[in-house]
Amino acid sequence: MNINSHQLLIEKSPIGYAYHKIICHSDGKPRDYEFIEINPAYENFIGLKRQEIVGRRATQIFSHMKNKRVDRITYYGDLALNGGQKELEHYSETQKRWYKIVAYSPQKYYFVTLVIDITSEKQQVINLRNLQTKVKEIEQKYVTHSKQTEEALHFSQRQLSDIIEFLPDATLAINKDKQVIIWNKAIEKMTGIPAAEIIGKGDYAYSVPFYGTPRPQLMNLVFGEELSEVDASRYQALTREGDTIEAEVFCPALYNNKGAWVFTRTSPLHDHDGNIIGAIESVRDITERKLFEESLREKTAFLEAQINSSLDGIVLDDADFRRIYTNNKYYEMLSVPQHIIDSQDDSALLEHLKTLIPEKYTKKFTSLYKQQRLYETSFKEIELKNGKILEQYSAPVIDKNGKYYGRVWRFHDITDRKRLEIDLAKEKNLLETTLLSVGDGVISTDNKGNIVLLNKVAEELTGWKQEEAKGKPIEEVFVIHNELTDEKCDNIVEKVLKSGKTHELANHTILYSKDGTSRTIEDSAAPIIQENGEIVGVVLVFRDFTEKKLKQKEIEYLSYHDQLTGLYNRRFYEEQLLRLDTKSNLPLTVIMGDVNGLKLINDSFGHAMGDVLLQKVAKVLRKGCRYDDIIARYGGDEFVIILPKTNSEEAEKIIKRINDLAAQEKAGSMAISISFGYATKNNEQEDIHAILKNSEDRMYRNKLYESSSIRSGTIDLILNTLYEKSKREMFHSRRVSEICETLATKMNFDQEDINQIRIAGLMHDIGKIGIEEKILNKPDKLTKEERYELMRHAEIGYRILSSVNEFSEIANHILEHHERWDGLGYPKGLKGEEISLQARIIAIADSFDAMTTDRAYRRALSEQEALNELKRCSGTQFDPEIVKIFIESFKSDSF
Repeated sequence: MNINSHQLLIEKSPIGYAYHKIICHSDGKPRDYEFIEINPAYENFIGLKRQEIVGRRATQIFSHMKNKRVDRITYYGDLALNGGQKELEHYSETQKRWYKIVAYSPQKYYFVTLVIDITSEKQQVINLRNLQTKVKEIEQKYVTHSKQTEEALHFSQRQLSDIIEFLPDATLAINKDKQVIIWNKAIEKMTGIPAAEIIGKGDYAYSVPFYGTPRPQLMNLVFGEELSEVDASRYQALTREGDTIEAEVFCPALYNNKGAWVFTRTSPLHDHDGNIIGAIESVRDITERKLFEESLREKTAFLEAQINSSLDGIVLDDADFRRIYTNNKYYEMLSVPQHIIDSQDDSALLEHLKTLIPEKYTKKFTSLYKQQRLYETSFKEIELKNGKILEQYSAPVIDKNGKYYGRVWRFHDITDRKRLEIDLAKEKNLLETTLLSVGDGVISTDNKGNIVLLNKVAEELTGWKQEEAKGKPIEEVFVIHNELTDEKCDNIVEKVLKSGKTHELANHTILYSKDGTSRTIEDSAAPIIQENGEIVGVVLVFRDFTEKKLKQKEIEYLSYHDQLTGLYNRRFYEEQLLRLDTKSNLPLTVIMGDVNGLKLINDSFGHAMGDVLLQKVAKVLRKGCRYDDIIARYGGDEFVIILPKTNSEEAEKIIKRINDLAAQEKAGSMAISISFGYATKNNEQEDIHAILKNSEDRMYRNKLYESSSIRSGTIDLILNTLYEKSKREMFHSRRVSEICETLATKMNFDQEDINQIRIAGLMHDIGKIGIEEKILNKPDKLTKEERYELMRHAEIGYRILSSVNEFSEIANHILEHHERWDGLGYPKGLKGEEISLQARIIAIADSFDAMTTDRAYRRALSEQEALNELKRCSGTQFDPEIVKIFIESFKSDSF
C-alpha cells in the first residue's frame, strides 16, 4: 500500500484517527504529547477543527482538565515508550454519546488513537436493565395480586414477551437450569434458528448456533461458572459493571458458518426475593467495525514496516511542514545522538543538523519549504561536513483529487559510490596493466564491439594473439555456443553496449578456440563508462570453467548419493518417490530393509566394521535388483527400494533373490542379515506415504522375529573374537564363571540364578572386544591413558548385552562389576548394596583369579596371599559378607 492510498483510507474512515508524538524530559520521562495528524471523524469527536489541534500539545488543548492532565500524559507516555495496545471508554457530556478509545504504538515515541462510537452498544445495557425492571414489575405484580385473574396474568406475560420479541438486538435468556426460555426475532434472524426449535433446550444448546459446539458462554458467568482457559481466551475487552458483563467475541458458526464478530452483554434475572433465576444476553453484530479496525491497523503497520526496513533515510512532513515520521535509518545516517531521538525535540534535531549540513544546503531546503505544493524536487547530492555524501529526493503526497497531505523526503547514502567513482578515475591509467596481469581471460572492446586488447590468458583460451585480434569484431574471436544445442550464443558485447548494464553468459556456454578446441566457460561483460556517462567500450572477463564444472558435477553426484555405499541417498529417493507416484507406474512397490545387528557390531568391533557391513549390504542389493529399480540408503541401517510397475509377487521374488545373495556374503566373519517389508500401491487413490508406512511397519514386524537370533549369534562371535585376541581372557573368563557358580551355590541361589551368574561370570569382560589388542596383551604395566581406555570395557559390555533380550538381565551386573563397596569404583560410583549382588560376587571372583594368575609384569600371588588381600579389602573394595563366605568356602575345599 502506498502513502497516498493509506492517507485516503484514514481521511474517509468513520472511525476517529489521531497520530501523536510523545515529548520527553531530558531524563526520558514523558512530559507532554503533540498532535501530528487527525482525520475529520476525530474533529467531530473532539469538537475542534484540525487547524486548532495539529501542532499543538495536549497540555494546551486539554488545559481545562488540569486534574487529569498528568494521568493522560502518563497513560499514553507509557504506551509510546514501551509499546503495546490499550483501550478505555469515554462518555462525552457535550455530545451525550459513548466512545471507545483504542490506542497503540506503531513505533517508539509515537502512538495512534482510534475513536469508535459505541453508543448503540451501550444502549444494549439500558435495554437489558429495562427488561430486568419489567420482569421484576411483572413478578411483583404477580406476588402482590396473587388473586388476579388468569387473563390479567397472561396479559402481563404477553407484555414482557412482546418487549423481548421486538427488541432490536438479538436476545436470548436461560433459566437456572440452563434451558432456553427466550429466543427473540432478532436472534432468529442472526442464527437462522427458529425459537420453536430451541426453546426449552439445555446442555448449552444455545451456544451451538454461535460456536458450532455446545460450550459455556458469557451468560454462564452469571451462575458462577468458570470458562475454560481456551473459551476465556476467545473473549476480548471483557469487563464487568455491577451485575452486567460485556465482551467482544468471534462466533465462527454464525451466518451459515461464515462467522461474525459480536458485542455481547449479559445480566442475571432475579425473582422478587433477589435470587438469580436465569440470565439474559443481548448480542450485536460488530463485524464491519472490527474488520475496519484490523484493516487500518494492518495497513498502518505494513506501511511503517516498509519505511523502517528501507535502507534509505525517510522523513514525512505534513501539509504544514511539520515532521510527523522519521525512520531509524535517517537518524543513523545523520548520526543523531540518542538523547535527541529520545526527547523528539525538533529544535535540538535542527541544531544537530546544522553541525553536519553546510549552510548552502540548508538555504535550499528553506527555499523548497516556501514552495508549498511543488510536485517533484530532487537535490542530487548533499556533501556533509563529516565527508559523507547523500543523495536526496523529495516528492509530495497527493490524493487523486489533488489534495496535498505533505511531503516525503528520501536520503540515500552514496558515499561509497562517489568514492568508487573517484577511485575508478584514479585507476583508469592502470587499466591496461591490470587487464594484462589478471588470471582470467580479459578482452576489451571499443564502443563498436571491435577488440582493443587481449591479455595472455585470453590469448591462450581463444587461440588468437593480441596483434591478430586487435580491431576485429568480438564475435570473430570470441566464438561461443550453447553446450546443449550447439547453437551460436547472442553477442554479449552488443548486449552491454545497448543496455549500458553488466551481463553474464548463460549456463552451458562453450568457447571454441581458433584451432577448434572447446572449453566450458563462465564470463561477465561490463560497460566502460567515462565520467560524463558515455559508454566508450566493454570489458569482457571470462575463465575456463571446465574443471570447476566437473567438480560441480561431483558435488551434484554427492548431493544425491550416499558417500559410504554409493547408493542413492534419502533426498534423491524422496524426490523420485513423488516423481514415480503416477498411474503409468502402477503397481508401484516400495521395499524397506533394515540391517540386523549393525549397532551391536559398531559397539563391539567398531564403526569401521559396521561400514564394511553396510557396503556389503549395498553390493547385495545392487546384485539382487533390476537395472531400473531405485535403491537408496534411507537412514543409518535402513535401505529402501522403489519398484515401478512391480506387483507383490515380483517384489517377493526380488526379496528372496537378495536374501539368497546375502547368505553367500560375509562382512569379515559375520553373516549378513536384512529384515525386509514391502507394500504395493495398486490404484491412484492410495496414498504413497501410507504405502511407505505399511512397508516400514511390516519390516519392523519381521525384524522382531529375525533380529533376536542374529544378535545371539553375534554375541557368540564377539566372545570367540575376544578369545582369539587374547587366550588369557578365555581362561580368565572360564575361571571367574566357575567361582561365581560355586559362590552362588554356597549363598543358596536357586538353579536359575546360579545359571545366570555363571553366564555373567563368563561374559563379564565381553566389553574388552572394543579395547585395542595391544592394550589387552601389553606385557608391561598400563599407562594412565591406557588404564582409562581399559576401564571403558564395563560400559561397552553393558551396551552389547543390553541389546540382546536373553542377556539383558545380566547387562547391569556386567556394568557394575568394577564398582566398590566404599563407592570409589567405576563407572557410576555406586556403593554398598546399591551395587547388584551378582556384580559384587563377580568383583570378588574376578579379583581373586587376577591375583592368582601370572602377569608379564608381576608374578601370581599364592592362594593364601590372595585370600589375605581379599580380607584386607573387605568393607572397602568388596562386600564383607561375600568375602567371608568366599574365604570359608575356600578353606573347606569348595573351590
